[in-house]
Amino acid sequence: MPNKLYNDEQYPTPWGATWREFKQSHIALSGLILLNIFILLGLLGPLLTPYEPYAQNFQSLLLPPSWQNSGTIMHVLGTDAVGRDMLSRILYGIQVTFGASVILVLGAMLIGVTLGTLAGMNKGVRSSILNHILDVLMAIPTLLIAIIIVAILGVGLSNAMLAIGLALIPRFVHAMRDVVRTEMSKNYIATARLDGASHWHIFYYNILPNLVEHIIVQATLALSIAILDISALGFLNLGAQTLLPELGVMVREGLSTAYIAPWNVLFPGLCIFLLVLSVNVVGDSLRSAIRNRLTH
Repeated sequence: MPNKLYNDEQYPTPWGATWREFKQSHIALSGLILLNIFILLGLLGPLLTPYEPYAQNFQSLLLPPSWQNSGTIMHVLGTDAVGRDMLSRILYGIQVTFGASVILVLGAMLIGVTLGTLAGMNKGVRSSILNHILDVLMAIPTLLIAIIIVAILGVGLSNAMLAIGLALIPRFVHAMRDVVRTEMSKNYIATARLDGASHWHIFYYNILPNLVEHIIVQATLALSIAILDISALGFLNLGAQTLLPELGVMVREGLSTAYIAPWNVLFPGLCIFLLVLSVNVVGDSLRSAIRNRLTH
């Protein structure tokens, strides 16, 4: 391989520069590691469960965790009021809660990014009407919108996912509209228009590459909202029902025995807390990394 005559200065790609800023924070890396652990548990957790999440054992009711005196290694995190293994149910619960949140966020992101891009690239009455509607919807909490939709459609995990997805769409539309409008006002867009580029060409080759990082940031923030809302609807008995091992449902079921078996509330509640914390840390750190990259 021939030697270079001159040492060219190497400039990192936008993703490389963002990662360089991201990894400088130990909190960001810790959140990313924790989030990856939850992703692996969501994918592989059901393969590692020692028991079926629905299996009841009336000989092992309300067993404490294994590190307590009356606990047993056969049930590391103890059992619930009907003898179901808590570790198995939590591993399945992570898959249900986290997996459902990812699916509904992807759907909301696809629709929201499309509508937000159209709103940002267009002007006039249509864009103004859409902006006013979005401002009204953004003022209403997503959980309240989801509860109203579930009250109309009926309870169940699928209806809860649909309701939360519909409630999250305005957030993506609002965020993408602002970013697209900012990009449309820049000189390189005017240059592309003078070259005769169509709206599709401008979107695909000029705007979309600059939206990817913003979409990922919005997706992480929406994911934390989705996890909380799915758990909240399950806790209120409006989402996943009793037989399904979902983290919010497990917290609700554990309340009846919270005084004599607090681990039935502690462990699923701790999973929800850590899951939301890891997603929020990664999202906020990614947003800070992008901001620092653009200011350097």
